[in-house]
Amino acid sequence: MTQPLLTLSYALTPADALAYESLPREMIGWRKWALLIWLGASGGSVAFLPPDWVGPEWSWRFWLAALVLIAVGYGLATAAMTLAARWRARRRAPAPASVRLEQWGDHLAVDRDGHKSFAAYETIAAVTITDAYVFIDVPPEVILVPIRAFADRAEMVAFGEDVDRRSSESQP
Repeated sequence: MTQPLLTLSYALTPADALAYESLPREMIGWRKWALLIWLGASGGSVAFLPPDWVGPEWSWRFWLAALVLIAVGYGLATAAMTLAARWRARRRAPAPASVRLEQWGDHLAVDRDGHKSFAAYETIAAVTITDAYVFIDVPPEVILVPIRAFADRAEMVAFGEDVDRRSSESQP
């Protein structure tokens, strides 16, 4: 019987899922439009303030009130996006789980608390290597591999680069 190229065992925590959900991403689609409309509405709400609060139209008090309202709107939007990321992270990893990941010549095998899944290299959409993680995007899931699964960061980076290379080579 053949052996895997690499076997990793580690504990996956909700904090690991939050690290993935907190990755900087370009805001696209409806989320981008929702933010722009929200900020526009926040700034536009200055029109509903009493005239004695903001002074004559286009005065410095008017602009200050608009700026403050936009800043409050941005703060509320940021808080909502942070809460949404935390909610997605809790759904991705609701409780600590033990993971065993095996790297084979043509696929990755993941056993997460008895739930087995397989990811052929050609199904991998992206591999992201950060300072403390390797994130392997296999839509609709993501394989989260923390640095603590490796002896050191160099081994983690080598693993991530190898998976990325194998997935690139197997794509048409």
